[in-house]
Amino acid sequence: MPDVVSLSAPVAGTLGAVLVVLVLGAALLGRWVRRLRAHVRERSAEAERLRALAKERADRVSVLAHEIRTPLALVKGAGELLAERTPGALNDIQSTFVETITQNTEAVIAMAEDLLTEARLEADLFTLQLEETDLRHLVRRTVRELRQVNQMSISLDSRGAPVTVMVDRRLMRQALWNLVTNAGRHAGSAAPVVVRITPGEESVLVAVSDAGRGMDADERRDLFTPFAPHHRGTGLGLVITRRIVELHGGRVFVDTVARRGTTVLLSVPVVAR
Repeated sequence: MPDVVSLSAPVAGTLGAVLVVLVLGAALLGRWVRRLRAHVRERSAEAERLRALAKERADRVSVLAHEIRTPLALVKGAGELLAERTPGALNDIQSTFVETITQNTEAVIAMAEDLLTEARLEADLFTLQLEETDLRHLVRRTVRELRQVNQMSISLDSRGAPVTVMVDRRLMRQALWNLVTNAGRHAGSAAPVVVRITPGEESVLVAVSDAGRGMDADERRDLFTPFAPHHRGTGLGLVITRRIVELHGGRVFVDTVARRGTTVLLSVPVVAR
């Protein structure tokens, strides 16, 4: 018959206390796990609700932007026909009025595009369509398009070998368009805007410089804040540009000195070869 091992009272008491602690710990752990699961479910439901609200907002903005762009496109087209003298000759005063119509119509169309893009970015409705792209070529084409619709002086320094990046061409074009348009708006039509491309080993810099009045400390602080009182417009252009660049793994930098102009730089990773 096997020996019966008896425990002393102190040892038995200690083991009993340990068992009690383990049971209580298991109960507390179970309660904590249940609370954590409930919290995760609540957060998931809240995130889904916020996504639905953001999508609903983006849909409303999309409809509004479409309703704004359609009549404005007709007004812009009519203004361009008048500017081309298709219906007949215009005197100097009439030409000035037509120029005002076309320029301001283009500005409102761009504003509608900014509102639509900002709403879609906020709702995470963009799926990047990444393609290998020669950034020099994309910048040249964007500058060429800008010269056709703006009176500002745009200089381009893009000499050199192709610079290959992985980007969504449509979004990156909009980011470049916003930078140059913003520079021209703040510097004034008489001040030149210079666009430069500087490739590096890991990333490429696109710098957009103007010879305008620069920014003071308040303007610099609110540069990426939409609808700030310092903005000459909504201020969405730079906000959207930064979001687009960050989606591509890049960054936006600003170098500005009051009364000496501003340079905005965006960096985009290059494709390793």
